[in-house]
Amino acid sequence: MKSRAASPEPADTPAVKVLLRARAEGRMPHAVLLTGDDPALLERAASHLAAVHLGCEDPASHPDCRELRPAKKSRRIGVDAVLEVVASLRLSASGAHRAIIVHEPDRLQSEAANAFLKSLEEPPAGTLIVLQTTSHYRVLPTVLSRCLRFRLPGEAPQVSDAVWADWLRDFDRLLEKAAGAPARLTETFMPAYALCARFEALLEKFTEEALRTHAVPETDGDAEDAAEAHEESLRRGIRVRLLVSVEERLRVFGRTRGECASTVGAAVRRLEEARSRLELSYPTVAALELFMLQMLRIFARRTRATPGPARG
Repeated sequence: MKSRAASPEPADTPAVKVLLRARAEGRMPHAVLLTGDDPALLERAASHLAAVHLGCEDPASHPDCRELRPAKKSRRIGVDAVLEVVASLRLSASGAHRAIIVHEPDRLQSEAANAFLKSLEEPPAGTLIVLQTTSHYRVLPTVLSRCLRFRLPGEAPQVSDAVWADWLRDFDRLLEKAAGAPARLTETFMPAYALCARFEALLEKFTEEALRTHAVPETDGDAEDAAEAHEESLRRGIRVRLLVSVEERLRVFGRTRGECASTVGAAVRRLEEARSRLELSYPTVAALELFMLQMLRIFARRTRATPGPARG
């Protein structure tokens, strides 16, 4: 699986420049939330801010830097991990500054978020808390209200792979067939089910490839839990990118076939619902099959409602 060129350096982004200028002027907020569509850039930006704050090159190895990451296959940040970090803030630091990096705060469980609110609102002097996520809309309001949010530029890297390009072309053919004259079930439903099975196979293939090039982040917690969470995080990121490509093909089809614009709009909404289900650990194939069936029914209702040519 190939992706687009590397994202820019964090220090070159407007948001990080503003934050570092504020720090130099003594106006640095104690809790910042970095958002955007490029997960690699967000992680590097969070690490860069922590490094500058602590005066080191590698904050992950600094004794006064703690990180919170989703754990296990459920990819949740539990209350025990949060309480451990909160307790560490009550201990003496080795220097004048501390840093906490929260990866994917949208994965904070409610109890964990509540345990973290006091620290977010009034951390010990010299503490910088950096949260970063591509899904800020899923972050609990109580957490959002205690942070200053900064959006970083960039887009989610696209998947560039021959077998994925073949999948997209077959999806285009399915759309053409669904938008045409009423078809037999075998002409649409069977290809749709085949696309779902291929999607899952490609997702696993791309995840295995990513695991070979992305090391498991260091953690003080259980190594097996960390590895499981890392794999699921990679899988989720790839799945999001694949589904973004599917949505783009739908929208392009709607623009080129103006008579299908409203139908495509309804299909896109069903795809968004499928993405929401997948965020709740819904099985990939089941979520995709439901989307495909809903999409085909939407197109079928349109073709039945479209009057045929007048007969003499």
